[in-house]
Amino acid sequence: YEGQRDMLYNQTYNLDQVAFASEGIKDAQQTMTAMKAANKELKGMMKTVRIEDIDSMQDEMMDLMDVSNEIQETLGRSYNVPDDIDEEELMGELDALEADMDFESNSVPSYLQPDKETDLDSELNLPAAPSGHAAIPANRQQVCQLQD
Repeated sequence: YEGQRDMLYNQTYNLDQVAFASEGIKDAQQTMTAMKAANKELKGMMKTVRIEDIDSMQDEMMDLMDVSNEIQETLGRSYNVPDDIDEEELMGELDALEADMDFESNSVPSYLQPDKETDLDSELNLPAAPSGHAAIPANRQQVCQLQD
């Protein structure tokens, strides 16, 4: 029995090896087919891309970047602002400006000044505002008494 069992194990092993080799060959065929298709596609793409065009485009991009940097440097240039600004002198000028603004703000423009006329009601001939409670009409009082 052990001999037959070993023989069956060997046969199974051999069949597994053949199946494994067959799958490996099928995978290799699929890989070759994919590589041929990729090779053909790359050759087609290479016909449309030329190294001279790429070099030319790179040169143009470098020129454009140089022009852009030149523009940025020009825009970032200072306008002869001295580096040795006296802070105390600037603070003195600021204090003087604030004092001028305080002086101007203390005077009130004419359009914001109060009118010289003190009694506007008499000028407009308006009646006096009522000061008491409003009276309830007589017919309303009767309705209220009937409801109670």
